[in-house]
Amino acid sequence: MNKKISLGAAVSLFILVAALASAVTLAVVGNEYNSILRGLPEKIERYEILDELDDVINNHYYGKSDGAYLEQAVAQGYVEGLGDKSSLYMTADRYKEYLSEVNGDMFGIGAEYTKSKGGNIEITKVYDGSPAENSGLRAGDIIVAFDGIRIDAANYAEMEAKLQGDKLTSVNIIYNRDGTETNVTVVKGYEAQSVFTDAYNNIGYIEITDFYPSTAEQTQQAIDKFLSSEITAVVVDLRKNSSGNYEQAIKTLDVFVPMSDTQKAAATILDENGNVVKTFSTASGEVNLPVAVLVSAETQKAAELFACNMRDFNKGMLFGSGNTGGFAMMQEIFELSKGSAVLLTTGTVIPYKSETFNGIGLAPDYITEESPRGDSLAADSQFLYAVSVLNGEQA
Repeated sequence: MNKKISLGAAVSLFILVAALASAVTLAVVGNEYNSILRGLPEKIERYEILDELDDVINNHYYGKSDGAYLEQAVAQGYVEGLGDKSSLYMTADRYKEYLSEVNGDMFGIGAEYTKSKGGNIEITKVYDGSPAENSGLRAGDIIVAFDGIRIDAANYAEMEAKLQGDKLTSVNIIYNRDGTETNVTVVKGYEAQSVFTDAYNNIGYIEITDFYPSTAEQTQQAIDKFLSSEITAVVVDLRKNSSGNYEQAIKTLDVFVPMSDTQKAAATILDENGNVVKTFSTASGEVNLPVAVLVSAETQKAAELFACNMRDFNKGMLFGSGNTGGFAMMQEIFELSKGSAVLLTTGTVIPYKSETFNGIGLAPDYITEESPRGDSLAADSQFLYAVSVLNGEQA
């Protein structure tokens, strides 16, 4: 049965609700106001020092000052004052480069080079999947001309710069190989390859050099190829992986491991007060093959989280000559005006089950001799040790 309330009671209720809303609003505003006031004296003093310094420079400095450069230097020094080597200020141009780096978007033709004895440009290395490789360029080729203009001492720097440049721009190259000149047009810019595969007898090999947005897909393709062959185990090489994104590392991890426990995220980000600010999870589906993970002191950040979680999920054993780098701090980008940005450390990364490895690193399950990846897996002692364990030849 519905009960009616009197007009007076309704008005009283309305006034009560309005009063409570006003009180809450005032409390929120008051808290914001108090927060601003608490830091105001320090901010005023800070800016007064800068204004005073600016006046002294303008009135007494012998040379001419560049306002834009000073502004950048102040911003850079402000961030450096945090004492955190991982936090940094980036100009607009550097920020664009940074975004390209973390996304795996590369500029130029994708080759390393040096000045040849004859004053031309000698290709020393061609990156996999790059425009240079797709155009048929190889290490040892000598570039003698760009866009019909021969390289000489006067224009060398200008010609060399043509190997760089924005994506989808092109350059016509004439190169000499074994005395024969060839003409090719190369479209600059490409998506970096971060996953490289090989095989040794019945063991599949996957080297992950970075964690880009495309890394998980490239890794899945490698695994699918192995599963359709006679591969019985996999070695994942993270020895030179010291960059990349935690989120992309977890997506790549998801290729190997099952769904993370509903009560425990695959990775948790905590702020300075221990509060959870972000979590990463994995989905169902996993690789049902024995896996060994190669690590080194150069294995850091996202690669360490990947390696740690492979062990936490009981999906892979770690092989290395010593502990990994020991960096488990979350960093985020904050865009600023005029196109600049600041990269700040915002939290610490907690793996699936283990304690944080920050400042400590990961201790390998198997201690091996240090053996950087060479041209042949058969000459890689660290890889061969992992293979012997996977094949049951060593305990």
